[in-house]
Amino acid sequence: MKKFFFQFLIILQATMAMSQNPRMAVVSFDATNTNIQANDLTELLRIEISKHNKYEIIDRYEIQEVLQREQVTAATCFSKSCLINAGKSLGVDYMLSGSADKLGDALFLRIRLLNLKAGTIEKEVVKEFIVIPEKVNTMISICVNDLLGIENDKLIVNSLSNRESYESAINNPYYQTLNLSGPRMGYTFVSGENANILRSSKSVGGFDSSPYYFQIGYQFERQYLSEGKWQALLEILPMVSGVDQGLFIPSLTVLNGIRSNMNGLEFAIGPTFSLVKKAEVYEKDGQWQLVDGLTPVGTNTFERLDSRGKLKLNSAVIIAVGYSLRSGKLNIPINAYVSPSRNNLRLGISFGFNTKR
Repeated sequence: MKKFFFQFLIILQATMAMSQNPRMAVVSFDATNTNIQANDLTELLRIEISKHNKYEIIDRYEIQEVLQREQVTAATCFSKSCLINAGKSLGVDYMLSGSADKLGDALFLRIRLLNLKAGTIEKEVVKEFIVIPEKVNTMISICVNDLLGIENDKLIVNSLSNRESYESAINNPYYQTLNLSGPRMGYTFVSGENANILRSSKSVGGFDSSPYYFQIGYQFERQYLSEGKWQALLEILPMVSGVDQGLFIPSLTVLNGIRSNMNGLEFAIGPTFSLVKKAEVYEKDGQWQLVDGLTPVGTNTFERLDSRGKLKLNSAVIIAVGYSLRSGKLNIPINAYVSPSRNNLRLGISFGFNTKR
């Protein structure tokens, strides 16, 4: 019995709290030059304002019944005088209405809070958004929060209103099929023993080239996760290197990484595979000799980069960092990478471009 009494008091207290809230009706939402239904926007606004429990919201069925009796058409009731008359018929303290206007590539949302007792617009919120019909509920939520003085998530607001913001599931609901591939070009620099081999004459197994060479290729990128502040990426880069040095070195790099939706910084790591000439050699009189039938028994031999050898598959690991510049729909990724190995350390820098499709 005591438990039942306390439950009754809690319910009674909640009911009294609700009855103390001012009454509000959301009658209409005008939609101009948009593909969004006005009825859907009206209901979304009604739902969003109800979530905060600051007003006693009149449901749509009661509104429809009262306005039909008073011969008021809710779908065209946008003016201040119409809203005041409708509000008096409904017996509410406040009326809330809104409008959505698509102008160019921007969507403007406006909501107005009308105080019936004073007969004035108590507060008005106007927001400009990118045209993303699938996110209109989030846009209305942002407007309602502003109306009620509730702080919005800055990342969400920026993603939906700033055209220069980075791609995410917030401002691009089709991110799973978005192709951000594009050309890549740059230079790679070789150090260590392999740098000496590249400089050496071809007669001793060198390449008669500089230890740095031009690279060009194409990046295929796939976002397999894009939520909140981060994206997870899979990047595949077929490249050709050394054409400026008279060489042809094909390679394939597979990277897995993450990118910040806030500032475009990214980090990736993964294997790289290339076809290079290698040979089994041994040292004799300060020169590297190819292993053949005349090689003395017991001679220490090892495999190294050598222009006299045969094409073989070489593997390494690449650690890369990057930053994406953004201008409208154009992305300009700039990347730096390092590839450590036993005989050399490769450093590189590249840039490219891609556009949102």
